[in-house]
Amino acid sequence: MNVLLLSNSDSVFVRDFCLHVLKEESINVVILEPSLSKNYGKEYNTNNIREVKWPDSFLVSIFKRLDIFTSRIKERKKLEKEIGFGNEVDVLHMHYVEPVHLIYFYSLWKKADRRVLTFWGSDIYRASALKIKLFSHFLKHSTSIVFMIQNQCDYFQTIFGHKYDDKIHVIDFGNSLLDVIDQVKQKYTIEECKRHFGLLLGRYIVHIGYNAYKEQQHTEIIKNIILLPPQILNRMQLVFPMSYGRGNDYDNYKQQLVKLMDTAEISYAFVDSYLQGEELAMFRSTCDLFVYGQSTDARSASPLEYVYAGAKFVCPKWLADNYALLDRVAIQYYVYEEFGKLPETIQACVEAMDLPGEQINERGRQGIRDEISWDSLAPKWRKLYE
Repeated sequence: MNVLLLSNSDSVFVRDFCLHVLKEESINVVILEPSLSKNYGKEYNTNNIREVKWPDSFLVSIFKRLDIFTSRIKERKKLEKEIGFGNEVDVLHMHYVEPVHLIYFYSLWKKADRRVLTFWGSDIYRASALKIKLFSHFLKHSTSIVFMIQNQCDYFQTIFGHKYDDKIHVIDFGNSLLDVIDQVKQKYTIEECKRHFGLLLGRYIVHIGYNAYKEQQHTEIIKNIILLPPQILNRMQLVFPMSYGRGNDYDNYKQQLVKLMDTAEISYAFVDSYLQGEELAMFRSTCDLFVYGQSTDARSASPLEYVYAGAKFVCPKWLADNYALLDRVAIQYYVYEEFGKLPETIQACVEAMDLPGEQINERGRQGIRDEISWDSLAPKWRKLYE
């Protein structure tokens, strides 16, 4: 089977998708992308996954808004030759739907036996009126339309109605960190994980969000956490994972957060280094309480990784529907309606905690695995190609 992916090969989600869904001898995979992967090239080569860079003329046409049709015709034969199976595309699968890009590769789109469009979130939530108009043609001629969670699908249907329902599938990406968290649990104690990051023992380690983007609303969370009674606040250390999402004003933003916390004399730590693999799993395992307040969220893997690693989860009401799977697997989490309700919600959560033991039982852990592990989800993705 010849599979052509239109996507960003430097995305960890695309890498994991390739390694878990497409790593079979019967599948010949080419990733067609604007630039070759800087981070995962060796992994792709090792697993016989080829990368093909867009023709330079396509990129120039995009940046300078030139005639895309002329560029497309001029480069078509050369591109098909480089792909190697340009005339025999069994599956064309676009991750993060960008209709303008599909126009560039329209000849490949037309030749594909199966055409799969996977929306990631912002590609539908933030689509302009023009993009929505362009979507219609490709949606009509697609064979499968995929959303990560039901909320995305519901939003899509407010725009396009139910005429594509027979093509729609709700399938999330699997989570490859769950296996690593299990390995870390066997290898290290929670105290050893905390020492690794220089965190305080004997305190509730409270992680605030999972990146440096201001949409995590760190400021609002801090303003309300410092209103907790001193007997609870003094038993906490706030930890800010800031390994990505740092803007040009990050230093100033960080100082604003520090100033807020210094007024309350609360213990805190910032983790700016990029974490992955075992170290990321260890970091998740340091967390006793994960406080979330992002403004919007399709359903991030990070909160579920924290819960799987044993943390209590404090979730805003405006995002709670995205984590309904926790209800399905009987894992208790704590929901606050607005930031003003955050102190009492955290206090209720802390009163229910029992350090240093794990906060999730095996039934809950297996329930999360059944919902989000690649073992469970990879066969569903492959079925789209049949």
